Amino acid sequence: FLTMVIINGQFKLNINTMKGRMGERMLRRLRYELFDRVMRFPQGHFRKVKQAEIATMIKDEVEPLGGFIGDAFVQPVFLGGQAATALFFILTQSFWLGMVAVAILLIQVVVIPKLRKRVLVLGKERQLTARQLAGRIAETVDGAADVHANATSNYERADIVARLSRRIFFIRFELFKRKFFIKFLNNLLAQTTPFFFYLIGGYLAITGSLDIGGLVAVIAAYKDLPPPVKELIDWDLQRQDVQIKYEQVIEQFTPDGMLEPALQAPIDGDVPPLAGPPVLACVSVVDETYGPLLDGATATI
Repeated sequence: FLTMVIINGQFKLNINTMKGRMGERMLRRLRYELFDRVMRFPQGHFRKVKQAEIATMIKDEVEPLGGFIGDAFVQPVFLGGQAATALFFILTQSFWLGMVAVAILLIQVVVIPKLRKRVLVLGKERQLTARQLAGRIAETVDGAADVHANATSNYERADIVARLSRRIFFIRFELFKRKFFIKFLNNLLAQTTPFFFYLIGGYLAITGSLDIGGLVAVIAAYKDLPPPVKELIDWDLQRQDVQIKYEQVIEQFTPDGMLEPALQAPIDGDVPPLAGPPVLACVSVVDETYGPLLDGATATI
C-alpha cells in the first residue's frame, strides 16, 4: 500500500511538472505571436486602439490560457478515470444503486453546463469592461495636463464612477449570484444521491436483496465519485471560458490590412543599391476610411 501511494504521488508530481512546463512554453509562444502581430498592425489601426488595452491583453488576458493548456488533456483522462473506477465499483455491488448514481450524474452533466452558459457570457462582458476601464484610465493619465488645464477632473471622476457602479458592479454581482446558485444546486444534487442510497439500499437490505456490507461499501465508494465529477464540470466551464477569451484576443489582433511577415523579415547578406531613381506611376493612396488621398499620381524622384 505504501509503495502504491509513493508511485501515485510520483505520477502526480511528474504530470503537474510537465503540464506546467508545457503551458508556460505555449504561453510564451502565444505572447510573442501577439506582439509580432502588433508590429504588423496598419498605421491607422494604432489610432483606434489604446496602448493599455493591448498591454493588458498580452499580459493578463492570455494568462489563463497558459494554465489550461496543460489541463486540456490531462484532467479529462485523470478525473474521468477516477469517476469511472468509483462508478464501476458501485455497479458491481448493486446494479440499481449504480443506476441511481448514473441518473444523478446525468442530471448534473446536462443541467449544470446549461446554467453556466450565462455565466460565460457575463465573464466575457466583465473582461471587456475591465479592458475598457484600463484603457480609459490610461487615456486620462496621458491627458492629465489637459484635464487640469480645463478643470474637467470631475467629469473624469463621473465617467469612472459610471463604469464602476453601473456596469462593472452589476455585471460582477449577477455573475456572483449565478455562480453561487449553480454551486448550491450542484451540492444539493451531490447530497441527494446518498439519500436515495439509504432509501433504496435500505429497502433492498430489509428485503434481503442486498447485503448490509454491500450497502456500506457503496456509500463509502460514492464519497470518491462527486469530487472528480465536479472537477470535470469545472474543467468544461474553464474550457469554454478559455475559448471565449482566446477568440476575443485573436479578434483584437486580426485587423484588416495587416502587413505581411515577409515585409519585416530580416534580410540575409548585403542590400544591393537601387538601380535607378524611384518612379511612381498612376499611384492611388487611401486612408483608413478608404477616403482618397492620391489618385493617379505619377512622379520620378
